[in-house]
Amino acid sequence: MLDNLNILKMASAMARYAAERHQQLSQNIANADTSNYRAKDLEPFAEAYARFESSGAASKTEPFSTGAGGSFARLVDIPGAETPNGNNVSLEDQLTRTIEAQADHKTATILYKKSLDMLRLTLNKGA
Repeated sequence: MLDNLNILKMASAMARYAAERHQQLSQNIANADTSNYRAKDLEPFAEAYARFESSGAASKTEPFSTGAGGSFARLVDIPGAETPNGNNVSLEDQLTRTIEAQADHKTATILYKKSLDMLRLTLNKGA
């Protein structure tokens, strides 16, 4: 029964995506002084999830995953001005992106919780 609740799959995927994005942005910040380091981010969630759904994996029990191996979210370069050592990490930009990832994660967890609350309410009414 729960396998057919697409909202729960989508909210779960969005939370995992936001966590992976936050990890990538943290890596960018950690390498802010590394020579020739190029900042990267994940592609937008909508694009990654659309590809995930079109692959047929969304209809199976396979989870939406990011990272090495089963990645549905692709890394993209972040354009930016280079410093004299060839690094293009802007701490202000990375912090803004981190706040976006945090907000996306919070939205996903709220959506997941509210969906479960509605499901519980529906199941209790039938009893």
